[in-house]
Amino acid sequence: MLLTIDELSKQLMISKSTLYRWVHYKTIPFVKIGGKLRFLQSDIENYIKQNSVSIS
Repeated sequence: MLLTIDELSKQLMISKSTLYRWVHYKTIPFVKIGGKLRFLQSDIENYIKQNSVSIS
């Protein structure tokens, strides 16, 4: 499933400007389709898992 910048910002509860910054610095996985940013749900889930901090 592909998410828009609006959908992902709501899902992650962060601002769109933060997402645009992450895209600019290639911090988060994304695709461009027709010049528009899209995010694969599975890539985002993997990104969250890989960047989670475990507290012991």
